[in-house]
Amino acid sequence: MDDSGKRQLRRGIARQGLSVTDEQIELLITYLRELKRWNRKANLVGFRTDEALIRHGVLESLAFLPAIQVRPGLQMIDIGSGAGLPGIPLKIVAPDLTVTLVEATRKKVSFLRQICRLLQLRGTSVLQDRAEFLQKDPAHRHAYDVVTARAVARLPEAITFCAPFMKPEGRVVLPVGPQWPREAETLRRPDLRIEGVLNTSGDRYLLVIMKAGHVSRETGVQRPAEGVT
Repeated sequence: MDDSGKRQLRRGIARQGLSVTDEQIELLITYLRELKRWNRKANLVGFRTDEALIRHGVLESLAFLPAIQVRPGLQMIDIGSGAGLPGIPLKIVAPDLTVTLVEATRKKVSFLRQICRLLQLRGTSVLQDRAEFLQKDPAHRHAYDVVTARAVARLPEAITFCAPFMKPEGRVVLPVGPQWPREAETLRRPDLRIEGVLNTSGDRYLLVIMKAGHVSRETGVQRPAEGVT
């Protein structure tokens, strides 16, 4: 990861309107370098170039921040974390987050544990487990303010994996494509509602889902069209 990569990272973060320290930039660069090194032998992610790692790895992860509404002590669980996306970049930029990374694949879990040690990410834990098993554990069921998942499954299946981890006032934040309204029509969950949709770039969106009947603070995200929920 050379100086041009660092400049790309800084520009991308600035375009998102985020304020980060030099130390946080260095942590993100260290994370990317380590991910790139592991990726050569362990195939953790499909992004091969520095540009793709920065854009699709870090910057798309940081796009979750407006939907998460970070506050001290916020408990977040990242399902199917893979190489730590979005959980690791979010933890670096928002250190007040308490983050649990859940991943079933051993080599990816090894990477996650290594990077958490290397970056000294306090308040971060790594669990080797599958969501469908972990959601039955009373220590994790209904225990989290925010549930994230990236490329885990289609929307209805992702909700099945994620919803059991939500606190009553919690939210699930999921990346979706332009076909999300059609997929949302298949949810048919009276206990959940779509709180808003955030357009992150082009045809990429973040869907924010909450318990039905919960009145949240203003999120700043676009409300879905009438009838979507």
